[in-house]
Amino acid sequence: MNRDPFEELFGASNRDAHESASAPVPARERLAYEQAERVRTSQLPASKRTSPTDPDDGSGDRAARAKPWIVVGIVAVLAIIASIVILNLARGPQEAPQPTTEPTTTQTPQTSSPATPDDQDDDDDSDADQPSGPPAVDVGPTYDMAIGPWNATSQISQRFGAVNFNIPDGVNLVLTSDLLSSFPDSCAAMRQGWGATKTATGYEVLKPATRCTAAPELYDEVWGLTDAWVQTIR
Repeated sequence: MNRDPFEELFGASNRDAHESASAPVPARERLAYEQAERVRTSQLPASKRTSPTDPDDGSGDRAARAKPWIVVGIVAVLAIIASIVILNLARGPQEAPQPTTEPTTTQTPQTSSPATPDDQDDDDDSDADQPSGPPAVDVGPTYDMAIGPWNATSQISQRFGAVNFNIPDGVNLVLTSDLLSSFPDSCAAMRQGWGATKTATGYEVLKPATRCTAAPELYDEVWGLTDAWVQTIR
């Protein structure tokens, strides 16, 4: 069939193309075309499967709407962290422990002057000072003691223990006893320094001139017992 010269130059007219497109396609050819299209589509990359004309599934809109909230959340977290850091920096100098200043006390050194020999002598003198009268003592049980040279009798305390006496000059009676022997060696002279002195008016206590500083209690006891014995001489 001869073709129209105009058709050879300009191609088929729109009418002819429309008629060919509107012509029915056999079912077998249409099925083969659909299968070939599916095979071609499955071989394309995923990015190319969706054409720009494909309808939007809504994920892009959701991502666009979520972006402002993500930014706001990040800014809020950064603001909270910054406020905590600033608060800690501001609180640090205030809560720093202040150094406590302990009160200083100045102690004045006490100077003590060494005791001089005069002071020691004064102490010895004070110890040697004797009371104005004989101390009061518990005499306890007594027994008779005759004084033959004076033709006298007396009552002496048993606290003296075994008693002996002598009258070397006829005036001074010197006692010796267990109690008097108990004076320490520093007062050994007092072991035979006690007794009685006969006077024109009666009898007086014979005793040492100084007090025994090593045994002041024994000294007072002997003095009291000797005075009680002298008062019984008749």
